[in-house]
Amino acid sequence: MKHKDSIRSLNDIPGIGEKMARRFIEHFGTEQNAFEAILSGDVASISCMEGVGQRYAISLVQEVSSRIEGVGVQDFLKTREAMDIYERLLDIIKLFAHTGYAREKIHTFFPYPASRRDRIESIRSSVAQHIEHADMLRGNESFLCLLGCVKPLNLKLKPVRVRDRVILTTDPKKLEKVKKRFGEYLDVHLVSSLTDIVDSARGYSHVIAADDDLFSCELPEDVEIEVIADMEACEDWKIVPENEISQVSRNLQIIESSLQVTRMIRIAGMTFLQEVDDAILDKLEKAVCMIDENGDVRAGTDPEIDRLTMILEGIDTAVANANAYADQELGNALRESQLVLSGQDMLRMMHDSSELKSVLENQLRHNYVSVIEKARKNICTALSLQKKEILFLDALFPQSISHPVEADRTQVTAIKQYVKEKIEKRKIEHKRQVARSLVGLRESIRKMVKKVLDFDVGFTIGCFASEFGLSLPRIIEGTGIGFKDAENLFLRSRHGTVVPIDYAVGATSFSPGGDKSRIVLLSGVNSGGKTSLLELLAQCIILTHMGFPVPAVDMEIGLTEGFYYFAKSKGTLDAGAFETTLIDFSVVADGSGKIVLVDELESITEPGASARIISGILEMLAENEKSLAVFVSHLSGLIMENTQSDVRVDGIEASGLDCDLNLIVDRTPRYNYVARSTPELIVERLLRRTNGNEQVFYERLKSKF
Repeated sequence: MKHKDSIRSLNDIPGIGEKMARRFIEHFGTEQNAFEAILSGDVASISCMEGVGQRYAISLVQEVSSRIEGVGVQDFLKTREAMDIYERLLDIIKLFAHTGYAREKIHTFFPYPASRRDRIESIRSSVAQHIEHADMLRGNESFLCLLGCVKPLNLKLKPVRVRDRVILTTDPKKLEKVKKRFGEYLDVHLVSSLTDIVDSARGYSHVIAADDDLFSCELPEDVEIEVIADMEACEDWKIVPENEISQVSRNLQIIESSLQVTRMIRIAGMTFLQEVDDAILDKLEKAVCMIDENGDVRAGTDPEIDRLTMILEGIDTAVANANAYADQELGNALRESQLVLSGQDMLRMMHDSSELKSVLENQLRHNYVSVIEKARKNICTALSLQKKEILFLDALFPQSISHPVEADRTQVTAIKQYVKEKIEKRKIEHKRQVARSLVGLRESIRKMVKKVLDFDVGFTIGCFASEFGLSLPRIIEGTGIGFKDAENLFLRSRHGTVVPIDYAVGATSFSPGGDKSRIVLLSGVNSGGKTSLLELLAQCIILTHMGFPVPAVDMEIGLTEGFYYFAKSKGTLDAGAFETTLIDFSVVADGSGKIVLVDELESITEPGASARIISGILEMLAENEKSLAVFVSHLSGLIMENTQSDVRVDGIEASGLDCDLNLIVDRTPRYNYVARSTPELIVERLLRRTNGNEQVFYERLKSKF
């Protein structure tokens, strides 16, 4: 039964109080964003919150999911050891994730009991498609690289402060309204005179007038004001386009990567993000191509902005080089010049000594003017200056001859200010164009990034399945599990290749000669693979109930309500631990459907008592037609002597030692066969590896066999 209606907001989620809810809203921007992140299982984004770790995020998402679905991870995984197998499987699957989002969200998948077959079937349908997608794209390195750049959007609200723009008004009432709306983004000034207007305007690159009264007086040439008479009707993007752009610029790589991933998925022929058509993607791509990660106009977008920026960045160097050129050329001219004085010149100098400077200037004027003109041309060429910009150079060098030549820094400052204002004027038009486009694209961006991230969740499962050659099992009615050419994933991921195994328990088409035994004792050699087979069964059971493919070429399985896995005990237990173990096993006595896998329970006490306890447990399981059990034991003979139930004994046996003294073992169990533990082979191996007193010791032990 689903309980989605009981969770409608952050406050409905257990464990989220007022303080934690505020932190969620601050991190995700809005309560709705935070709520959606929890419902969608966005463990990665939740983990990024300050003071919130992965464990809390996983626990929170699983708790909410279990309340909505009416079932949780522990409804199927009944023991800690079963949970361990599940978590180790997740660790392997996560290796195939390309995004942190997918890596964490894998934790939201868990095995469902048979009563939720609808969920298992739903996931199976999706997984079949994920495997197809993986087969198509997992070899595309360019695609994988782009996919790896996608992360959840940073939705945290962060108002932009624009310091080189101002709004002016002559109306105190308008001032309050404008300040309330735009005051946190830029300066708003009240002006009442021409002096106020000019003083305020000259301190900013861009000036906006909030009413027409500002133009009742004539403004100086260097003061430009943009009039927006109806400020209330004006949209935010026109006044502060940076605020709209910043939401995208902070996520620019994520959005660009998502765009390209979306296009590549579509080109591959997959149906993806149907609610956002190509026209919207084209519009979004055009908008984001115009901005950089700082929210500025991207270099290369507008040649004029690039030219003006180059002037701004190169003016100091160009002037310094021109200054050095003029000094050198004028110095050379002076050294090579000869002063020729007429009699009239000499009479004037004798009469007035200041006439010497006038005479010198007259003699050198041509050279000086020529050098200065060339210096100006050098600046024009280096910076690609246009007519209006060249005018600033007229007063850059002194009119009167001087050496060394010194450029007027106030003119350099004036050029810079002029260029800055031109850049700002062009940039704001670009930014407004981008911001206007983005206003209608917010939801499309959010959907696209979310879809790409969710694609990687499925793609991760598909890549995992493709890498290990997994296949979806056939779900059958009744109690049974059987497979062909199955491989233990823990061994496969560690060693690369393993020996495939065929095995069946219960009623399946793989069962030997129609044998439908549901309760099995697995006997055999030490290090023969009994525990590995038990793990393999556990892996197949858990993956099936998750709706995932299994590590077998072919497999049939009947769904069950609960899975119990009991690992090998470490030594003989004391009285308290022995009692606890029996309590743990008491849960198998109910009549619900279950699969029980047990590894060497006999170590809980002495062999005789262990055999009687195990036989009692097997009898109770045998009485429940919906139960299936595999017990690994070295006491199969004693157990069979103590039970009246229909229990099958299968065996894994070693036939000898190879040339490297490794056991020769057929890893696939023989049905209805009591296998020897063959400790004599272990003793023989030690005997052949040693010499001296040790060899004598092992020889003595071998003789006992």
